[in-house]
Amino acid sequence: MEIEKILWPNDLSECSESSLPYVSSLAKKYNATIYVLYVTPDLTHHEPWYGDFDRSHSDKIIEWQTKKAMERMQEICEKSLKDCKAFSRHAVVGDPPQIILDFIQKESIDMVVMCRKGEGSHFNMGGVAQKVVSNSPVPVVITQYKQGE
Repeated sequence: MEIEKILWPNDLSECSESSLPYVSSLAKKYNATIYVLYVTPDLTHHEPWYGDFDRSHSDKIIEWQTKKAMERMQEICEKSLKDCKAFSRHAVVGDPPQIILDFIQKESIDMVVMCRKGEGSHFNMGGVAQKVVSNSPVPVVITQYKQGE
């Protein structure tokens, strides 16, 4: 089995960052390129919580969040992935599990490495991780995270 492309989907949480040693180790072992993916949830597809909401306001929030995510991913990559063959950063707006699954297909990813739960989850495996594991056409490595480590 050849592993040339590894996807590291993350939400910039401590849990996501705790999977970096696995991402880096696997990338070095297989001389693989790392695809770093952050998905900004699309706020505009929800019903308005407190009345109607100007779409431009949502767009500004999403734009700001995506910009900050790209900046943070660059910091993480320069610090933690500098010894790897190559990496590329991607920030996309949409439904996180669907975007991840689409990205796997579009970029011909060979393996996914992700933490078992993200920023919004309090269960043993978060909803995004569960959906990716259940539907991924490629192997998914799920890393453990213990808060405070």
